[in-house]
Amino acid sequence: MPPSPPVASRSRFRAFLVWLRTAHTSVIFICSLISGLFVGAVVIVLTIPASRSSWGQLFSHPTHTFSVTGDTLGNAYGALLSGAFGTPSVFGHAITHFSLASWSVALSPVGSTITTAVPLAISGMGLAIAYRSGVFNIGAASQLIGGGILASWVGFSLGSLPMPLHVALGLLAGAVGGFIGGLVPGVLKITTGANEVIVGIMLNYAMVGVLTYLISDTFFSELAGASPEGRVTLPTGSLPYLFGSVVGIDTGVIVAVIALIFGWLLLSRSRLGFEFELFGGSPGAARLAGIRQRRVFLVSFCVSGAVVGLAGAVEIIGVQHQLQSTFGGDLGVLAITVAFVGRNRPLGIVLASILYGVLQNGGLNMQGVAGVSYQLSTVIEAIIVLFMIAPALVTELYRLRPALNASGALSLSRGWGQ
Repeated sequence: MPPSPPVASRSRFRAFLVWLRTAHTSVIFICSLISGLFVGAVVIVLTIPASRSSWGQLFSHPTHTFSVTGDTLGNAYGALLSGAFGTPSVFGHAITHFSLASWSVALSPVGSTITTAVPLAISGMGLAIAYRSGVFNIGAASQLIGGGILASWVGFSLGSLPMPLHVALGLLAGAVGGFIGGLVPGVLKITTGANEVIVGIMLNYAMVGVLTYLISDTFFSELAGASPEGRVTLPTGSLPYLFGSVVGIDTGVIVAVIALIFGWLLLSRSRLGFEFELFGGSPGAARLAGIRQRRVFLVSFCVSGAVVGLAGAVEIIGVQHQLQSTFGGDLGVLAITVAFVGRNRPLGIVLASILYGVLQNGGLNMQGVAGVSYQLSTVIEAIIVLFMIAPALVTELYRLRPALNASGALSLSRGWGQ
């Protein structure tokens, strides 16, 4: 006979408790987030004069100390959340005074957070394809720039095309630009044995120079030689808004979903993905199985670069609409962080991307509302990342049981350090 509902409920609850005590990837993520926020809270308390001085009165006025500390942290983290997702009062006003303007104000923080997360999710998925193949793709910035350059060129030069075709060609051009950015280190690695990490770093610097030249002294610039800014993407070449201008989210979200599904299908449901996973996990076993190392290395680098270049296209034709001299640098570094924090898994990458969007947009609001320096949000982000890339440390701190068949381990390139 099946167990009675109360017995089944208790069994599920016990199973949930066991899951919470096991070092699964999601549990590590939650514990790392809690740890980062706790250490961030300590940093906030120590940097705000009022809360710092209140701790000098801990033994004489403990109630005052804890009250001031609670108010400080409540204001700081409350401002962080409201800057990333909006405030209940603003949503309440939008409900009671229904209008497009009121809802635009209420949903603006959410739109900004998602818009920030979209290119990170796409580029993080692209890098995860390489990392799970055992290929250390460090050239995300060059691939983003390459994708952005070609997407921008298509965006401002083909005004006679209808919007769907124009946008599709822009996205395709971005993927091609990233593909080329991945092809170069891949070919150099398999033909000359060049270290892909060094090649990737040098390509990042080279592409920054190419970008600056293009937007300064060529037809890419609005005024050649005058302003280091690229020409503006035409309306027909720009990604349209998903819900109009009310939320501020463009169709780059759909591109991100497609890229994540593609990455999941490639790595989990295809023969090529099986070869990638096998080679990344055990190169010796892969060679015994007849998998060619050079093929895996080159294909994974090119596919990874193409997806990262797609992120550059989404950023250019969906958000910035013109090339800037600083394009690609920070985004390329953050994409690597997102892939590592997300444990090279689609769901983890999505969570890591949203987390960065929350910290970036909420950090600005935290500075304006709670008086906490914006740089502190970067510190909190760095602390969270440190915990997330050290699962053994988190497992020991929270006394978690090792997960059976854990598949979240990162696979680094065998070219690293050689």
